[in-house]
Amino acid sequence: FPMEEYQWYYGFEEYGKFIESHASKDAEILIPGIGNDPILLDLLQKGYNRLTATDYSEFAIDRQQDLLSYEQYPFVTELVDNDEDPPPTMLLQMDARKMPPQWTQKFDTIVEQGALDAIYLSGDGNVELAATEFERVLKPGGILISVSGVVPMDLRQEIFKDWNWIRDGSQD
Repeated sequence: FPMEEYQWYYGFEEYGKFIESHASKDAEILIPGIGNDPILLDLLQKGYNRLTATDYSEFAIDRQQDLLSYEQYPFVTELVDNDEDPPPTMLLQMDARKMPPQWTQKFDTIVEQGALDAIYLSGDGNVELAATEFERVLKPGGILISVSGVVPMDLRQEIFKDWNWIRDGSQD
């Protein structure tokens, strides 16, 4: 199937400009809720090489393994602390509401496209738990790029109330 069929909301050509303008090529990037999105290939082709992608679904991780294998990009499927330069991409089955304790202030950038939407739809305050985890694993001054079509704006503003906002390139 064409890669475009697996992207939620927008393709890389739309939101990639935000990544490229806010994240250096050596930035440590987390992509929670990767699903079937080919963003890893897009980022690797642009020269980003410190990538960690997670998803609650083992099938989503399997799909990412297939994509990276086909393009012959190295990856690991276990949590490793690796000083290799560049480290292989990590593909991990994981719940975004509870990430490893050693990830505190690990990532320069988080790119989520629809992950918070899926978590929000599960109810029970889960989106708030995920937002708290995003804040914990993001380095001070780090960037969260979030694409959402479901989480109400007032809730997004509440759960990220202490964050500086840049919306469509303009700061709030």
